[in-house]
Amino acid sequence: MALSWQDSMTTGVPRIDKQHQQLIHEVNSLMDAMRAGKAKEEIEKLFAFLGEYAVKHFTDEEAEMERAKCPAAMTNRLAHQQFVRKFSQLRERVAREGITPTFIITVQKDLVDWVVNHIRGVDTRLAAYARKPSPIGAAG
Repeated sequence: MALSWQDSMTTGVPRIDKQHQQLIHEVNSLMDAMRAGKAKEEIEKLFAFLGEYAVKHFTDEEAEMERAKCPAAMTNRLAHQQFVRKFSQLRERVAREGITPTFIITVQKDLVDWVVNHIRGVDTRLAAYARKPSPIGAAG
């Protein structure tokens, strides 16, 4: 099941939306590689990239939510911490067990579903706050 970017995922912050699009692309690459039975090194490389990329993205997104004073900022931060723990568990599992059909299903459920549900359920709350006009140019 390939993920695709949809307008319902927009946060109102172009840089964050581009990062989400890149994250979706990389998750799709990971799923494709696992389904194709590609070498374990390829899977490890993609997992390493996704782990580092997610941390950078989470840092950027959390800062953006704080800047915009978005009420979902704490919910977002806690969800990111949960994701990092789950992702670490998946990396440990693949190192221990390898790529199995069960593992692919687990990654799809735990990783793919989380990304989509999190973007739509939490990240998009930023849109209403990110689009507020800046007081610098306000007439007064």
